[in-house]
Amino acid sequence: MRKEKTIDICHRHLFDDVDTLKKIGIPPQIIERIKRIRSIYTIWNDYPTKKDKEMRDKLTSMFNISMSEAYEDIRIIKQLLGDFNNATKAFHRFRANAMFLEAFELARIKKNPIAEVMAGDKYAKYNQLDKEDSLEFPWEDIMPQNYEPTSDPTVIGIKPIANIQEKIAAMKQKYMTDIEDVDYEDIGINPSLLENTKDYE
Repeated sequence: MRKEKTIDICHRHLFDDVDTLKKIGIPPQIIERIKRIRSIYTIWNDYPTKKDKEMRDKLTSMFNISMSEAYEDIRIIKQLLGDFNNATKAFHRFRANAMFLEAFELARIKKNPIAEVMAGDKYAKYNQLDKEDSLEFPWEDIMPQNYEPTSDPTVIGIKPIANIQEKIAAMKQKYMTDIEDVDYEDIGINPSLLENTKDYE
């Protein structure tokens, strides 16, 4: 049986309690990893402007793991925060939106309407809220044209000739019998004649 990846387990059981994880047979070392991933996931989700280094230091100090283990956990956490198939880009979008909203909230607290409008404008443009949603083309509704080979000339508007195959055979018979093979011989060319032609180039 193929060993299940930690990221797949986290997608399904990140917020399950320890007893549930034990009941479904998750190994103890994976349970411990899920607990630390869940802890940092929660912090990063609430404070998306925190840097990788801060999260690395929290992991190493709180859970007594190596830096390489911490960075591997961070990679998984980014996937969980963003899109599974495009983790890095989706995560940066998530962080950018968080920064726009944080700037908007700060401007609101400071009662700065100009800054509020600017933050809101940046948020709207970044998420392309000023554009219509693109319509998905229904490719599955396109039916390919069926073409069938035919010897019927009427399909392209040509009037058929009666007994065409017999007439073709008769023409072949008539003209093929008039063709005769003839004997021939190669004619040698004097090299000096070729030299004389150079004067006309």
